[in-house]
Amino acid sequence: MRTIDLILLLNDFKKNNRIFIETKDQRIPVVDLEVVDDEIILKTSKKMHGLKNWEFLILLNKKQYYEMPVFYDNRQLFGFRVAGNCLLLG
Repeated sequence: MRTIDLILLLNDFKKNNRIFIETKDQRIPVVDLEVVDDEIILKTSKKMHGLKNWEFLILLNKKQYYEMPVFYDNRQLFGFRVAGNCLLLG
């Protein structure tokens, strides 16, 4: 998924929803992002609260990022789902 696509989709959800990565058996909070070789890499931490949707959008919404794909753990993200007050990227 390109960054601009993710931004456009996330704008439709509540600003205080938390952002998580959903793996097979757990939800891991997204706490930051890093740009490496024209890719957005999501950073996580089990010891911190996840970013809220509005905080995440501020980090992502830079024109130079729009065409970059979003990755976590060497896998490209292709969408997300909503569960309660959480946005689960996967």
